[in-house]
Amino acid sequence: MRNFFEKVERSLIRVIVIALVALVVVQGVMTNDQARFYLSWSERMEGQALNLEEEELAAAPGDASQVAVSPQALLTLGIKDFNSLPKAKVLVNGKEYGFFNGAQVELKVNPQDVVEIDSTAYNFPVEYQVISRSPNLAYPRQGQAYTANQSMVMVGKIIVK
Repeated sequence: MRNFFEKVERSLIRVIVIALVALVVVQGVMTNDQARFYLSWSERMEGQALNLEEEELAAAPGDASQVAVSPQALLTLGIKDFNSLPKAKVLVNGKEYGFFNGAQVELKVNPQDVVEIDSTAYNFPVEYQVISRSPNLAYPRQGQAYTANQSMVMVGKIIVK
């Protein structure tokens, strides 16, 4: 009887180890989009991914219910408590866009742009705020404040209505 339980125990251990290895391998394969489509039933049930461009979102001819909106937006960032901080840089998608030579910087941004403020040159806390924005801008919100203490501040990814 003891031999039987040892064989069952060994078999269970082997099954568990093989299942864990198979799980890791399948999860690794699932990182590939094409393989995931065939391995995952739920992926096939969801349908196609939508990658619509702005031109594809335009209204159908004769449809007056939709109004074409400019994909660009205006965003004005300002400094609280200072008139200028010329070493503070505004970065859009990782590239320098402007400096706080005055109390405000106006940005012309596109959807999905990433806006950051580089305050690493200053060793004291600096508070920034969204001063104004165009009406078609959904994020960042009006009056939203950001504080940097010798660091980079992520304003966020631009969302246009």
